Amino acid sequence: MRWMALDHGTKKIGIAFSDELEILSSPFEVWPQQEELTLQKLARLAKSEGVQALLVGLPKHKDGNESETAPLARAFGEAIRDLTGLPLVFWDERLTSVEAERLLAQRGVKAKDRKAKLDAAAAAVMLHDLIETRRSRRVPADRLE
Repeated sequence: MRWMALDHGTKKIGIAFSDELEILSSPFEVWPQQEELTLQKLARLAKSEGVQALLVGLPKHKDGNESETAPLARAFGEAIRDLTGLPLVFWDERLTSVEAERLLAQRGVKAKDRKAKLDAAAAAVMLHDLIETRRSRRVPADRLE
């Protein structure tokens, strides 16, 4: 199944994709958050990339409770789901930016370039987590979250 993962933010959206075999998760781009315009562009991108399911990061506190921005992420996810008609999974995004930062540094991305790539890398980290969960538990997409 080809997934599109979205790291929702109030200023930027990080985008990542999986391959159809769910082996790899790859950062794609970081787009400015422009509300309806961004949703329309993401819907077109999903269609052109043959996306079959959506993953949207859900901000949570360290204790597991949803953060103050979680309702915004939920509304965003539901809006992109409604536009595309694709299945949607919300995914815990705790510490994905920390892991993405570590991976970018490990790969030799210069500190000044990491900030521009961080949100897409965080989306790829979330997507990797989902793929590993599906693989280890043999869980269908509609049973995640």
